[in-house]
Amino acid sequence: MTRREKDQQIDAAVRAHHSGLRYFIRSLGVNEGWVDDLAQETFVIAHRKWEELDHPDNAPGWFRTIARNLVMNELTKTGRRQRLLDEKITGLLLAAEPTAPAPGVLQDAEIRHEALRACLAGLPDNVRKVIHARYYDDRNSSDIGDELSMNPASVRKLLFHARKALADCLVAKQINA
Repeated sequence: MTRREKDQQIDAAVRAHHSGLRYFIRSLGVNEGWVDDLAQETFVIAHRKWEELDHPDNAPGWFRTIARNLVMNELTKTGRRQRLLDEKITGLLLAAEPTAPAPGVLQDAEIRHEALRACLAGLPDNVRKVIHARYYDDRNSSDIGDELSMNPASVRKLLFHARKALADCLVAKQINA
């Protein structure tokens, strides 16, 4: 294959699968502001290793595998930037993700997100408010505590127990699926 043919294949694959890959990366619990960076890193690695891909039709799953590995690397980095919403929730989502994603992986991600939404809905209102403030508004425990008249240690403890409850709920939903 000529370099031009390779570049055309890669360009076509990136165009066809860019938005799906971004959705997949976000579904793993990555902060929205870092999704584009991780997608770009994925495509840079894919470009460098394109010859390792057995067939261009397998590019979507290969891209997801590369992205999944990048996200797992984020979990293990010391002094990492704050790309992940929460290490434990991302860990749960990664554990629920198959190692070799099938063609319906976006549907699977939506099923996992629906399960997470259902688990969140089962939590008390005050816990949901704290979770929303921390993981959606990206606020720290001091700010949340000030707003909700709680001390920061109580906010952190509540988040710890909420993550545990969500993990247990997700495991139960996975077993019942």
